[in-house]
Amino acid sequence: MCQEEIQEAVCASSLLRDSGLSADCMKVRKCHKGQIISDRQKGQEILGLVVSGRVDVYSIALDGREILLSQLKRGDCFGIINLFTDTELPTVLRCRSDTTLLMIPKSKLIEAMEANGSLAIRYAGVCNRKMQFLIRRIEFLTMQSGRKKLIQYLLMQPECHGEVCLEESREELASVLGISRASLFRELALLQNRELISQEHGRIRILDRKELEDILYCCS
Repeated sequence: MCQEEIQEAVCASSLLRDSGLSADCMKVRKCHKGQIISDRQKGQEILGLVVSGRVDVYSIALDGREILLSQLKRGDCFGIINLFTDTELPTVLRCRSDTTLLMIPKSKLIEAMEANGSLAIRYAGVCNRKMQFLIRRIEFLTMQSGRKKLIQYLLMQPECHGEVCLEESREELASVLGISRASLFRELALLQNRELISQEHGRIRILDRKELEDILYCCS
């Protein structure tokens, strides 16, 4: 990648744009689909920026199951939360597709934050949003009902003309919800039979949002 392409990738990041970071301190890394990546490279702590491709972020449950937490795309960063600690977060990052990353030493980001107050404020905002996301995920994963997990997930997704476009396969969605594939298919079929949703070509249309919300917030 040339320096112009690197700067375009940095500008795509809500955190790093206008950061003042020099392209000279960044290294390009190309990763293959299925490859595990980390925020530690050859003993150096780095911040990773996704230039192209997708990266899945997993948590490992006590029973060894992988639970899909989120997905990183162009402009998203990893290695943010533990910027000022030596503790690694117990997550696994795996490339969903062939992926290009920019690797930035965390020390350089800290230097840039010391020189650029607006960058430090943006970093604090990113951390706040990540904490809110993790709190929602904890609430979500501690739900006992697979049906409520599915409904909450569907209601949280952006809609396009009333349709929820899921990028995950059904197997990946089951992992996100922390339920079995059989349970997922059963709950989808039940919601469709009750005419609360419809399914076609991988898309889900929400037909009765109010009734779904009533089920979600019902105490029983």
